[in-house]
Amino acid sequence: MPFVPKDVVFFPESGRWVAYNVFARTAVGLDASGLERLSRLDESASGSYKIWDVEWFSNEECSLFDPTGYRREPAKWPKERLLPEAEFMAELKKHAIIADDEASYLARFAPKRNLADRERFGNFHQRLGQHLLLERREKPAEWWLKQKFTADQGGVRKDTLYGAVQLPFLRTYFSEVLGPGSTALDIGCGNGFYANLMAERGAEVLGVDPNEEYVAFAGSRARKNARFRRAAVGEPGALDFVASGSIDFVYMSDALLFYFIPLGPKAPDLDLLLREIARVLKPGGRFASLEPHGVFYLSPWLGAPERPFTIVSEYRDKKFGTAPNPGRLLNAVLSRGFALSRAEELYLSETDAAECDARAKGFAAQFPIWHLFEFRKA
Repeated sequence: MPFVPKDVVFFPESGRWVAYNVFARTAVGLDASGLERLSRLDESASGSYKIWDVEWFSNEECSLFDPTGYRREPAKWPKERLLPEAEFMAELKKHAIIADDEASYLARFAPKRNLADRERFGNFHQRLGQHLLLERREKPAEWWLKQKFTADQGGVRKDTLYGAVQLPFLRTYFSEVLGPGSTALDIGCGNGFYANLMAERGAEVLGVDPNEEYVAFAGSRARKNARFRRAAVGEPGALDFVASGSIDFVYMSDALLFYFIPLGPKAPDLDLLLREIARVLKPGGRFASLEPHGVFYLSPWLGAPERPFTIVSEYRDKKFGTAPNPGRLLNAVLSRGFALSRAEELYLSETDAAECDARAKGFAAQFPIWHLFEFRKA
């Protein structure tokens, strides 16, 4: 007999309802008759019910936009569909609002088998890749820069939390830890924006990235004391050209997560990466990792914009999330010869002139989207 999983919650929306599966990140819009039908699944019926297709991939423009995954304003909902009983039930099963049995329901919470897999939910990165390639017909590597930087890639988008939270923090942080005569290595430098920001503080900066197009672009925009080089970071010998004990500051941003929850079937070699970072650092040098928060990144933005709340649906084992929890990340680094010297959680400051929408600003003022851990060689 069909049942409503315990993972499903209901939110009122202007006389209608959103049925939302917190674990699956799936949703449908219902009216009172549809909601009432869910309360008596043990009975047969032959009516017709309205349903609204409110679920959507809300991060298609930016990975730091509202990750909740449903359209909030009923005025923006698509026109309702009036479905007969069988089609209505089929639609609810498709969106994991009801299920036939526990075993088949739980089987859907698994990695996608391939790009065309619509049955298994997969994690956020798998859903993102599927959406970009099949729906938007867009290369993920190109999308990644567009969702973070301005069209000319000369700045960070102010309508995102990258521009409202990450950039203000890093401007201050780099000024504190870098200056003339210091040396810095930016691992996973992308288009070079943050390496150039470090160079503006007077540091001699080397940016490395495995993407050849990123490195070529970064080189074309390099500041006077910044240089860029392609390196297959995480592979043996990738950083051999960097002299041992030559770097004051190693920086990684939004990249270390892939060593814990990889994009492909095999994770890069974290032991190798941390050995190389330890090798190139000077005595007393710093390794800073700015990563998506292992608890609140991708957690749903719920409640009123000025009074947000969230639901943490996973922590130790990640099925949807793509960032390791803080304890796992810390233990991995500390067990490989580093000591923690600083820890920060990043929030939206009241002084930031954010152009984000009200819900993003409200959530980021209360819940950290990133954390920074700074390490030194023990």
